[in-house]
Amino acid sequence: MTTYTTRIELVNPDSGDYELLHQEMRDREFYRAISYCGVWHDLPTAEYDRTSTALLSQIYSDAGAAAQAVINNKPVNDKNEPKNYYLLVTEAVERAYILPQTTEVSKLPPGASL
Repeated sequence: MTTYTTRIELVNPDSGDYELLHQEMRDREFYRAISYCGVWHDLPTAEYDRTSTALLSQIYSDAGAAAQAVINNKPVNDKNEPKNYYLLVTEAVERAYILPQTTEVSKLPPGASL
């Protein structure tokens, strides 16, 4: 299994677009927390973690589909600006970080607990 870190920045989002993105990503098995020694930590805003046997190209495609679903929901924001997104996917070989301990079960994979 390979672990990937994915960052998606929405361009010209409306309020609520990131919540929709979080759900779209969760539906595709991307989560907003990472575990180290049994302790879960929040990832920075708009970053996601996914552990999978899929290739990077599939992870990229899945994340892009989630972002596109948000845009397709409402392609232009309340200021009449077109929405878009930036996407970055990296394979996480090793990690070092300072992140807060999570308090939200909704950020964890199904079956995980705090």
